[in-house]
Amino acid sequence: MGEESIVVPGLRIRQPERGYRFSIDSVILAGFAATSCRGAVLDLGTGCGVLLLLLSRLAPGMLAGAGVELQDDLVGFARRNFRDNCPDGRLVAARGDFRGEIPGIEPGSFDLVVSNPPFGRAGHGRANPDPGKEAARHDVTCALPELFAAASRFISANGRFAFILPYSRREEIGPCASKEGLRVELLRVVHPRDGAPPSRLLCRAVRGGSVAPRLLLPLLLHEGPDKYCPEVERICRLFRKR
Repeated sequence: MGEESIVVPGLRIRQPERGYRFSIDSVILAGFAATSCRGAVLDLGTGCGVLLLLLSRLAPGMLAGAGVELQDDLVGFARRNFRDNCPDGRLVAARGDFRGEIPGIEPGSFDLVVSNPPFGRAGHGRANPDPGKEAARHDVTCALPELFAAASRFISANGRFAFILPYSRREEIGPCASKEGLRVELLRVVHPRDGAPPSRLLCRAVRGGSVAPRLLLPLLLHEGPDKYCPEVERICRLFRKR
């Protein structure tokens, strides 16, 4: 299988040349989650490991990270990326289904759980003929309630769960969270550009409580044609292809 390398100062990120490839969603989620990133971090559906790699550079308080991934080829990329960029061993990748038990991944032991899950409902929209892309884009292997159940199982008593979803799925978040004893405490709406309808929703959940979520200022992804806003550009400009 071919591969592409993307270089960030201090980072070299490998991903498949074809099949699933990370998107801007991972970048903006890293920026959103970095403010609450500390201690041990778990990434549910880590792909090539890009989210943990970015957090390892954006959040000095991050001490260790584990990524769980179902697809064998992506686990291989994540392990290589973690080994090459964090030779101290503080980032690890585990092959498995986070809906069940995973050796070495202990329930209740993570200060932060993050996830950029499949954004489409199974059976909705056009299926992708590439199995890897289809699994990454539609919840054919993990439905949203199962994601929340896994996050609740792995975060510590005072831990947080940060994730990104299409804005169209916002009504599903509250019921999924409350069922698992979680409460959304922070929201940020993402618009493609000024005047455009919302496209994504960044969320952070915590265990218990009844306080209404705090709404951050919207994120306007683009400020012009082919130009990200300064907030996102500060991360994106670090990427260059080799």
